[in-house]
Amino acid sequence: MLKVNEENGWSIVHMQDELDMSNSNQFKEEVIRVLIENGKTHVALDFSSLEYIDSSGLGTVVSLHKRCKMNGGKLVIFGISQTLLKLFKLTSLDKALNLYEHKEAVFGSGKQ
Repeated sequence: MLKVNEENGWSIVHMQDELDMSNSNQFKEEVIRVLIENGKTHVALDFSSLEYIDSSGLGTVVSLHKRCKMNGGKLVIFGISQTLLKLFKLTSLDKALNLYEHKEAVFGSGKQ
């Protein structure tokens, strides 16, 4: 079950614990069904409580990024730890995705 709240036209999805092979496909399907198919295409993933992500999770994030963009929206990630940021940099996904250290960087900058 997704934990989502709305703020400034964004659907904020609060991530917990891990996004890996065991749950990434279900997570992606829920985000698509609950948010994107209902016109919520500005999606922010709150990684502040996410401890681990594997290649399946990374693939899910990229897929959701593309899906939001394809529907005229945007996907951003905020609250990313230094450990997870290193993984995004190692895979060069930091160049393709919208990563922010803090929530305020997303909503305070007027980016949408």
